[in-house]
Order: sequence, then C-alpha cells, then structure tokens
Amino acid sequence: MKIGEFARMAGMPISVLRHYDKEGLLCPDYVDRFSGYRYYSADQIGQVHQIELLKRGGLTLKEIRDIMQNADDSELIKGILQFRESQYTDMLAAISEVKRMIFEREKEEITPERENQEAVERNELGEMIIKGRFLPLPLNTDDFRTACRCLDEEIQKANLQRISGFLTYGDKGSDQLQVAAKVVKLRDEIGELHEDIKLLFQDDEQVVGKWKVVGEYAVKEDFYSEAGERKESFYGNREREIYFLPGGEDYWIYSWTKGYLKLDGGGESCLCRYQIEDYQGSRYMFVENKSYEYLRGGMPTVLVLEQVDNKSYTRREIAREDDTDIPFVNDERVLGDWKAFDFIRDKDEFSTEVKHLPQDRLMYKHMHFGEGGLFTSVYLDETMSGREVQTWTKGYVLKHYNHTACAYEIVTVGDTDYMIIEWKSGDYRWGGYDTDYYVFVRE
Repeated sequence: MKIGEFARMAGMPISVLRHYDKEGLLCPDYVDRFSGYRYYSADQIGQVHQIELLKRGGLTLKEIRDIMQNADDSELIKGILQFRESQYTDMLAAISEVKRMIFEREKEEITPERENQEAVERNELGEMIIKGRFLPLPLNTDDFRTACRCLDEEIQKANLQRISGFLTYGDKGSDQLQVAAKVVKLRDEIGELHEDIKLLFQDDEQVVGKWKVVGEYAVKEDFYSEAGERKESFYGNREREIYFLPGGEDYWIYSWTKGYLKLDGGGESCLCRYQIEDYQGSRYMFVENKSYEYLRGGMPTVLVLEQVDNKSYTRREIAREDDTDIPFVNDERVLGDWKAFDFIRDKDEFSTEVKHLPQDRLMYKHMHFGEGGLFTSVYLDETMSGREVQTWTKGYVLKHYNHTACAYEIVTVGDTDYMIIEWKSGDYRWGGYDTDYYVFVRE
C-alpha cells in the first residue's frame, strides 16, 4: 500500500514514517522507479505498533533500532528491555506488552483468508467480491466516501488488491445499500519484471511533448469518481514530468510506440499500455503501471498523466548536464578500492550504525580509483572503465558518458574511511530533483 494509506492505517502522520525511514527504523517494502511511490506491506503495521510501544517504554531511537535490526538476538533484546524496566517502573505495562510481541512465538496464525472468510465471496463469474458497510438511503456522498475508504483499508489488511471501482448491493425494497469491490489475492513475495519491449515504432502525434504525473489510482474509475483517492507520492507535492520524444526516441528509462510506454531500467523492463482521453479541457493519458501489486501477482494500477504541451523536445534539451571538463588534481586519500556500504537521500542521514538499504539491494557495487585519474566502477553486473567513459579528479568522479560530475567527500570514523558520493541518477538528470548519495567503505 502507498505511504498515505499506510500512515492512515497506522494512525500516524506521513512525516513520522519518513522520519522512521531516515532513521533506519522502518523502511518501505518497495519503491517504484517509475512513479516514485513507496509502498509498505500490511505486515509492517505490527512493526509500527512495536516501535510505538518501545517509545512508550522510554527507549531511545537507537535502542529501538538495535531491537528491530536484531530480532533474533534474544539476549540483546532482553538486556535492553530489562535495563529500561529498572529505570522506568511506571512503564512496566508497555514494556511487558513489547516483550510479549517479540518473544511469544507460538500462537495460532490467522490468515487473511480466515479473517475475511465471511466478507469475501465469489460471484457467478468466479470473481472475488469483498463487501463492506451498509449505508442508509438516500445515499450521502460523505458517508459513501468514508465507507469506500474503510473498505480499501480492509482490502489492504487482507493482502488483497481492489481491481474495480466501488460497487453497491441492495435487496429490492431495502432502505440501505452495501459497499463492495472486486478483488484479487496478492502474494507475499515481490517478483521480477522482464518483458520483451522490442516493438516496431508506430507514430502517435498526439502524445509527443511533456506530460506531468497527476497521480496513481487503483483503477481508472477512481480518477473520475469522488470516492476514488489518489495515492500519496514519495515526492510529496513536487511535480514529476515524463517526455514523449519524437520518433519514440528513448531517454532515461522511457521510450514509446503507439499505444505503449516502454520502461527499461533498474533491472526491469515492461510494456505499459496507454489510453488518451480529453476531460474538462485537458488531455489525459491513462498508463498501466506494473508496480508493487503487479509484482505480487495482482493487476496493473493506473498512472494518470496530464499533457503540459506538445513540443518536440530533444534529449539534450531536457537533460541536466554538469561540466565534466575539469583538470586532474591528485588526491592520495582516494586511491584504491571502495565497496558499497549504503544508499542515502541526504548526507545528514549517514551513519555507520544504520543501513537504509540491505547490501543485496545496492546497485552501485564497487569503485576503484587509480593513478592519474583512472577510474573503474561496477554497477549491477556491468564493469565500466576507460578515460572516455569516466575519470576522477580531486573532489569529483567525472562521468563523461552521461555528463555528470559527482562530488565526493571522505569521512573517517574510528580507523575506517567512508566515502559519501553524489548519485546523479535519472531523477537528477531528467527529473529535476536533487542528487541522492551512495556511501562506500574502503576495502
């Protein structure tokens, strides 16, 4: 589920969830590289409650992080809790509840199917239907919207995905209606996405130009319906733009042909169907978004774009480029091999004790700084080297292949050197956002 939906279910502001992510307490389950939305699983509600109970118990964020990241180390957790018990006797009830949550392993598992065995049924076509509140007639718009929101929350808690607009049921002559929706069951694990995107180009003049992302919706009907809600974006209120270049020319992870937006990047590739509709004086594009739910066995959601203009942009025109023609200046401290340690959004997030991404999710793997500006790096499984490709000079890695100059700084903690280096990805070059950062540790 999106961060806004998760925050509502967890009963806390989005800003708190972002702070927990920054502190390494509760990271998103998945971040979509297309729309920028971050997703949380229903299982993480329990982690939020655990964090809140630990805070009530007087524990510091560092102590909470130690508990969350060492869930299998019973002795460590017991030691932390017992220390706090001795200092905060008036909080024993909250601490006891936390201990019960962490150490009570043997209890009957309640599956989403059992939780909803009365609420979920199949219609004559074999489709799964989940029903929610009864509402009195005549139907009140605010009450209907609230009932739909509550049903969406129940759907997400049950590990389901809504694949229809909101439906209403009622017996003939009844003075009330029941809110319902079609759903599918989602897997717990996130799959991979590798589709063949090699289609012959067909032109579609109406799509050429700049489009801004309006939002992501469960289904197309939600865009038009008062009951449907736009999902909360990772980027907050900042607009994200997508360009359709003439001739289907690719840039960043995007290219296109008539009827399809192509995505190819970050180890994933897919074809996303689009439809164009004019509505209230604007032109909109409805794009299949094969994102979090789809990767868990569900259906594509709908990403809605609004056309800004129909200008024929070029790659160089929309790209953000740095000056990479900087003379070489030696830096003895940087020479040698560096291994990826973490990925952070702001430099002040750097910590040797917190990992914001697990090691297996770091795509930038390794860097070697050689004599005279020679530079080699490993991204995913690709090794990149050669002076025409990238070099370094004091304070910068110069990536000539994409015209970016990535500033670095070395921080020594104890006897260990760490490098914080700008990661000027497509969001920086094509999306207009500030740089992210990789953290490397000297090998």
